[in-house]
Parts: sequence; C-alpha cells; structure tokens
Amino acid sequence: MKKFIIFSILFIALIQLITIDTEAVILSNPKDEITASDNVKGILKRSCYDCHSNNAVIPWYGSIAPFSWYVRSHINDGRKVLNFSTFNTLDKEKQKKAFEDIEESIVIRMPLSTYLWMHRDAALSDNDKKALKEWIKSQNQ
Repeated sequence: MKKFIIFSILFIALIQLITIDTEAVILSNPKDEITASDNVKGILKRSCYDCHSNNAVIPWYGSIAPFSWYVRSHINDGRKVLNFSTFNTLDKEKQKKAFEDIEESIVIRMPLSTYLWMHRDAALSDNDKKALKEWIKSQNQ
C-alpha cells in the first residue's frame, strides 16, 4: 500500500509537467470585439467568453493536470470555432454564418453541461435566449 501511495503522488506530480498551451488573456484590439448592447454583451461575457474569447478566466482547477488539459483544450477548441474578441475581423459572410451557428448553439448545446457543473451562473435563462435571438435577428437584416 505504501508503494502505491508513493507511486500515485509521484505520478500526479509528474503529470503536472504535461501542459496544453492556452493563454487566458490575449491582448486584442477592442475594435475587433463583437458589437452588441450592454445587455447582450453581459450575457455573452457571463455564458460564452470563457471559451469563446481572448479573455478566458481559468478556474483554480484549470491549472492542475489532468483537469487543466480538459479546460485548456476546450478553450482552444472554443476559440477556433468562434472568438468574440476577433469577431469584427471576419468578413460579412462568415459573420452571418457565425450568427446562425450561435442561434443554433444556444438552443441545442451551449453552454456545455460540463461547463455548467462549475459555472451555474452561466446557464442561459429563457429571457437570455430571447435577448440573444432578437439580437441575432437584428444583425442578420
């Protein structure tokens, strides 16, 4: 049993050396950030920005492997799919597609249920979804 405990401690210590690169905050031009009302921006920041912007807030467990691998890979993947911090750099056709994807995502899967385990305040209320849908509709005109 003593060997198992020593091995476990050593294993946990060693996996801390394996990292996935993600910068929590990446400086970006404010002009590149998505344009929205304060209400909509507040919803996006509360429910989406940790994975879909350059302003991720890494939680305490996001620095401890193996949890850090999961958290940081989600942030990297989220930024690849949609990054609100660089939204205005997209051409109009890509922005239109992004708005369609946002609307579909808020109905089907976002924020992810695994994210909501630790971030219950990120859940979208019916009013939040309505505000986002109205905003998206106004952007696609």
